[in-house]
Amino acid sequence: MYFGIDFGTTNSACIGIQEGRRSGVKYTDGYANPFPSLVIIDKTTGKVYCGRDAWKNREKLSESCEVIPSIKTHLGTDKTWLVNGRNWTAEMVAAEVFLGLKQRVEQKDATNNLTSAVVATPVGFSAKKRKSLRKAAKIANVNIKNFISEPTAALFKHYDDIGFHSKIGVFDWGGGTLDVAIIENRKGKIKELATASLYLGGDNIDRDLAEWVHSQVAVKKAEKTPFDRMSAGARDKLIANCEQAKKDLTYDEQTEIRIWNYGNLGEVNTVLDIDKFRALVSSKVKGVVEFFQQTVEQAGLNFEELGCILMVGGSVNLRPFAEKIDELWGDKAYYPQDSAWSVAQGAASLSISPGKYVLAQSIVVVMSDGSFYPLINEGDSFHKEQTYTHDFSLVEDSPTANFIFSDEKKNTLGHLHVPAFGFFKEKIVLKTSMTEDLTVRVVAKSNNRDEITKRQWTYTNVRMNYQLPVTKIEVAEDE
Repeated sequence: MYFGIDFGTTNSACIGIQEGRRSGVKYTDGYANPFPSLVIIDKTTGKVYCGRDAWKNREKLSESCEVIPSIKTHLGTDKTWLVNGRNWTAEMVAAEVFLGLKQRVEQKDATNNLTSAVVATPVGFSAKKRKSLRKAAKIANVNIKNFISEPTAALFKHYDDIGFHSKIGVFDWGGGTLDVAIIENRKGKIKELATASLYLGGDNIDRDLAEWVHSQVAVKKAEKTPFDRMSAGARDKLIANCEQAKKDLTYDEQTEIRIWNYGNLGEVNTVLDIDKFRALVSSKVKGVVEFFQQTVEQAGLNFEELGCILMVGGSVNLRPFAEKIDELWGDKAYYPQDSAWSVAQGAASLSISPGKYVLAQSIVVVMSDGSFYPLINEGDSFHKEQTYTHDFSLVEDSPTANFIFSDEKKNTLGHLHVPAFGFFKEKIVLKTSMTEDLTVRVVAKSNNRDEITKRQWTYTNVRMNYQLPVTKIEVAEDE
């Protein structure tokens, strides 16, 4: 079984494809949705809660537990949580999300285990965060075979439908964030011209709607208790009901938000119609549209140059948003089915039929005469198993060999100072390799010096393109 994971801020989707088959299996939260990226730890017992039921009761559980949402935002930091005498790092918390996904796989099919996967991450996900996420996966006994950017994974899933366009926008709007990318596609060679993220998602809309309903009920019953002062259980109920109302209004003209016992406010029975809902979310819809348009400008493109806008993520189905998109970009927007699973499906397909990263820049050593000596070249494939060895020597009697690294445009990338003797025929050996976390590492040492004089330079901001495989594996839901 080959797995792909979309490790999201709010939800994480996992897809598996059986070897020799073309159908895919969704590992849901038990309610046909992706698995919440939420970890709750009991402050007294240390018990860990994950999954949709924990998400639904997160406000109530917050009274006795440490609730840790959006763990992806803390990866690569020193953030810790002291719970029941145990110090939880971000990697330990993220590992619980991987363990939750493993459990869903085992419950669906006891013969298969989630032991390795291709994992999709945002474009701006730093090398430090990738390394942190890999560590979290290892704690859960999951090997990350490769990282793939979320826009590239989504595009690969739907390449047969939209791959003939040379300029494509990817609009990925989930529960916690909006991630957009403007992609140049040249025969499957993917270059991301501009990317941007906004911490605004479906969860924000659910809470805003809950606060509006609360205010309507409070006025009607002449009760001055603010929403944040309601019991945690009551807030959970209202937010969950508002989320369902949001979904109902995708097709219905009005819906009813009903709770029999909403704390001290008693029964809630509020009718919400589509016109009121449009008014409540209009500012957010306007904001995300403008955010995308700004990213197109950052890519140096005229909007008319975009051939297609791929709409993925659960929040792109928000009716007022979909109506606005139809009005503005109706001829360009492409809405696939099951868009919340598109990224994971693309990652799973790439687990079976992987493409390759291609360097979009050269890394060179600036020589003493001003010329450049290439260590790795633009267009080279990114091979994490390969090491390139180059020998240098000094032109003067110096105790230090000073290396200056640059790109092909003469932009200085970094420096490395290696202890040396400066003797004639002294050899300084540079070994250049590419790491599994998509960074370039240079290790240097004089052949006349001890191992302790070895020096290392790591470059984490490597520009890369992705070459999609020639043949794509189709992923269809396996009922």
